[in-house]
Amino acid sequence: MKKKILYIEDDPDMAEIVSEIIQYEHYEVITDSGKSMYKYLAGGEVGLILMDEGLSWCWGSNLCRELRSNKDTAEIPIIMISAVREIQDIAASCGANAYIRKPFEIYDVIDAINEHYPKSLS
Repeated sequence: MKKKILYIEDDPDMAEIVSEIIQYEHYEVITDSGKSMYKYLAGGEVGLILMDEGLSWCWGSNLCRELRSNKDTAEIPIIMISAVREIQDIAASCGANAYIRKPFEIYDVIDAINEHYPKSLS
């Protein structure tokens, strides 16, 4: 069974690029704008969430806080990804486990995911 990642991103081009990178590492990637994230998280099979900060309809950090306040999703590792200069502070303040600053190198994404994906689900 492949390890599952939920990638919350509403830019189709960015979602495709990052998904291809992640899939190359043998992860199954589910992409969503964030509006249906609870549907994908309901099964308990998602091991990590990669979340863009600048979504068209809300801030990813607000979704991160929402997930952290829900007992069913509070322990899922979240990695914020953004070109926002303050992404390090934003990630820390919303409870994210890590952040990736755009533009990024392919290995920035792979290394962060491999570091934070729960070993118990590997």
